[in-house]
Amino acid sequence: FDIVHTSAALHEMTPEVLQQIIQEVYRVLKPGGVFTLVDLHKPTNVLFWPGLAVFMWLFETQTAWQLLETDLVKGLEEAGFKVCDRSLYAGGSLQVIQVTKA
Repeated sequence: FDIVHTSAALHEMTPEVLQQIIQEVYRVLKPGGVFTLVDLHKPTNVLFWPGLAVFMWLFETQTAWQLLETDLVKGLEEAGFKVCDRSLYAGGSLQVIQVTKA
């Protein structure tokens, strides 16, 4: 594949499955291929914590809380990806990461 994209999905995975997904994306991407992901992130602005906490309490499972403590950039780099861009939105509670396969 030239491009793989995931949006608001990885926070549904256990840490073990998340690692398997990252490895599989790396396997199926062509050299120079792009993987872009959009998902939750630990808020950098304290004003966003209450809203996110209520949302997660109502609608999410433990895996979403685990993702907030996961360094996705580190995991992607360890899998062999090169980070091109990482942006945080909504007070840091949402992240967009774009990486390429070397």
